[in-house]
Amino acid sequence: MTRQSDPLVEQSVRDFETFVSFILSISLFGASTFAIIAGQMTDPVDIWKPTPPPFALSTVRAFLGIAWLCFVLSLAVAGYSSSILFLRRHEAEGIYDRNWGRAWDRFGLAASVILHLLVVVAFMFLSLCLVAYVGVVGWVAVGFAALAAVFVLGLSAHQILKS
Repeated sequence: MTRQSDPLVEQSVRDFETFVSFILSISLFGASTFAIIAGQMTDPVDIWKPTPPPFALSTVRAFLGIAWLCFVLSLAVAGYSSSILFLRRHEAEGIYDRNWGRAWDRFGLAASVILHLLVVVAFMFLSLCLVAYVGVVGWVAVGFAALAAVFVLGLSAHQILKS
């Protein structure tokens, strides 16, 4: 018996694969911040004289470390969720399995929410790092990251309620 594919499930899978490719690109860029963490960084105190900086160098490094960790975790979630998608599709091959589509939608939605949140949190911490060096620009970036977080939470809630 050949597998009868549900066009909505197949579109969902294609959309997820495209999203994962996008996340991989962003996360590879973000994970490269490790070179900055390991390298020499200017102390914000040297830039903010005579007023104290909003964050000390140790805090900036911690923020960079958190951002790097979020990017690396998003790489892991993207890679593992793609592998699970491949395995689930392979298992369902050759049979008509309506439950596969429902299970994939739930799993894909959970993976998407986690990926969105990891990337937004990573950019939030990168923006906080920027505050220590270029105050106003950093706070604007923090504001946009906060807006992105609100958007992600709203989008996620909408998708969860819709499914």
